[in-house]
Amino acid sequence: MNSPKQILVIGATTSIGQAVVQRFADSGARLLVTGRSSKVPTPPGADITAQTLDLLDAASLDTFEAQVLPRFGKLDVAVFLAGILPGKALVDYDDPLMNEVMSVNFLGQAALLRRLLPHFNSGAHVIFVSSISGERGSFDPIYAASKAAQIAFVKSLATWLAPALRVNAIAPALIADSSMFNAMAPERRQHHLNQTPTKRLTTKEEISGVILSLCEPAWANVNGQVIRINGGTYV
Repeated sequence: MNSPKQILVIGATTSIGQAVVQRFADSGARLLVTGRSSKVPTPPGADITAQTLDLLDAASLDTFEAQVLPRFGKLDVAVFLAGILPGKALVDYDDPLMNEVMSVNFLGQAALLRRLLPHFNSGAHVIFVSSISGERGSFDPIYAASKAAQIAFVKSLATWLAPALRVNAIAPALIADSSMFNAMAPERRQHHLNQTPTKRLTTKEEISGVILSLCEPAWANVNGQVIRINGGTYV
């Protein structure tokens, strides 16, 4: 009998975190899930270890590497969900907020992945949840830049870390019932819907299904890709 996959989910408290954690738990995986707050989702009956982790705090990252990962064991998959979206024009940003967005959405994740490298099984898979904004741009240019940095990071690492590790990204458009969706005025939601050829938004359950599917053997040679999930809004 095969041992269950060992999955790390970074940012399990995000709007799609619960769906991703539940999807892996239902598959029988063993999970290590993190969030910046203590309210990390842990579905009952699942094999889940929850851990507070602050991507902006180097000491938190160091403790996670030195103490938490050795207890959990080698990783087969790491999914990076963490992210913040202020939704501001450039003129409305100040320097501290710029630094926070870039750090949470990219620099802190890169710093964590560097620490994770010795803790992966051979052939492991890293998935970053980026955004359509990383390729198309956005009203919020700092958010878009942070997501574009993720995509360039994925493409670089796919070359230099394979075959021991493969790295991919998914790039959703607006996700129905996400925190971003719920914060939008109705007319902005309708604008996104009108731009989508399929005339529907992707759901959190569909995103989590794509992430789980990418970890299946049929996708084992997919590496360095940005998988666009936007109904044809941006191709």
